[in-house]
Amino acid sequence: MVPDTPDPRDGSDGDSPPPGDPGGAPTAAGNPDDSSPHSFPWHVSRVTDRIDAILPLALVPLLTSLLQVGNVQRALDPGSGVSINVEFAFPSPLLDLWTFADPPPPSVSRRRPTVGDSPPGSDPFADPTGSTGATGTGGTGVPIETPLDGVGIPLESVGAAAGAWILLAILAYVAIASVLAAVYVGGLDRRLRRDPAAIVACASEYAPRFVLYNLVAIGAILLLVPFALVSPALIILALPAVVVVGYLFYAVPFLFVVADAPFVEAFRLSYGFAVGERAYLAFGLWHVGVAVVSSIVLSLLVSAGPGGFLLALALAVPLSLVLTAATVSFLRDLVDSAPSAAQ
Repeated sequence: MVPDTPDPRDGSDGDSPPPGDPGGAPTAAGNPDDSSPHSFPWHVSRVTDRIDAILPLALVPLLTSLLQVGNVQRALDPGSGVSINVEFAFPSPLLDLWTFADPPPPSVSRRRPTVGDSPPGSDPFADPTGSTGATGTGGTGVPIETPLDGVGIPLESVGAAAGAWILLAILAYVAIASVLAAVYVGGLDRRLRRDPAAIVACASEYAPRFVLYNLVAIGAILLLVPFALVSPALIILALPAVVVVGYLFYAVPFLFVVADAPFVEAFRLSYGFAVGERAYLAFGLWHVGVAVVSSIVLSLLVSAGPGGFLLALALAVPLSLVLTAATVSFLRDLVDSAPSAAQ
């Protein structure tokens, strides 16, 4: 089970179960004296019991939600449409509002022109309302997400200058996301063990591995682009493989912290847990189930105008914090209960 440092303030021995069973007897969430990994509800209960220790780290999902300016503008625009989505999300280090809810489609008046857009009125066959595609009147576009916003760029207009800009945007995103993830996951792990968050130490120790991880993830996405250009149906056919890969390796970025695993070793450990530990599967399914329900509720709220957006943000930030912290708690529990996997 998860070793905890005793806290003299509450008189606990660090191994007590979540509150609710004063006798310390086994509960539905798991027996605290059992060496096997505890369940998803047990870890959620453990995290919520220590919410005061990790609450300052809620700034991370709050900032990542608000820094996606384009999404925020669309959610605040009363003329935007309605977007209801269902997200089957495995654990991820940087959950936020936009993990669970897509922003509503923009109103016509707020559609942002992109590189390659034709001037208004230059296309006699264009919709008179001005509602063209994301990249103008023709061509294939690729959305490029930056830490602040997304930009749609048609492939046929990408030259050396645009390619350099895209590369810089990707590197900036990787650097910022990696430092945030290292500080966030490392801080959660330390605070759950009642240690100081040690932001600088977490960034310096874990960020390089998160950089490699994010570069590999982006590279894998870029490998799918040629197939999308041939036929979008090929991407749909690849979805089962994407789900399997997501399941097998959802633990990788967390293992950089909880197991202090080197880059390649984290993939080996995650794969071993995925194929050999039922608790790993159960936790992943619980997480997906919570994400599905949450995404429906949050996407409805985001589509309800400014008031709905603020309510969605107020719900999504603590939800993201608790889910990520529960994943950190679970994987440390799993690593500690399966020492042979780390050898």
